Amino acid sequence: MDIAVLFAVILGVLFVVAYLTKRRFGVLALALAAGALLSDLWAEKLTPLIQDAGVVVERPPMVTLVAAGIVLLPAVVLFASGPVYRKPQERLIGAFLFALLAVALLVEPLGSGLLLSGESKTVYDVIAENRVYIVTAGLVIGVVDILFTRMPKYGGRHAKH
Repeated sequence: MDIAVLFAVILGVLFVVAYLTKRRFGVLALALAAGALLSDLWAEKLTPLIQDAGVVVERPPMVTLVAAGIVLLPAVVLFASGPVYRKPQERLIGAFLFALLAVALLVEPLGSGLLLSGESKTVYDVIAENRVYIVTAGLVIGVVDILFTRMPKYGGRHAKH
């Protein structure tokens, strides 16, 4: 499969899921960052355990799939709950930023397990060269988004202590 098509599919699927769940970008961005860190720490250690459990994949290598799964897992868990956007424009921007950040964080694990040549190598190189800027901007925007997240106000009475 061409790497450009793979990245486009990943970008599209993650965009749609983030848009439909309405989750705020900031929380998802920090979850992706946590997933990337956990992936660096655990992917190679967990791969033999998963293979011993009977899961066999020849292409791409199992370590690539495990690393990508660990990167996305914290964000996928947070799709179930958390702060949401109310306006459609905010949802569109947040979903796009989430998908873009996810692709930037998946470049390294996916690139290590795929054979790249020709146009695929060119697309991969462009994304890999700009990865640092995309991740940095995504995390800064994510933190700013969290700063603007307002907690819901409850109309009930406060407990007396």
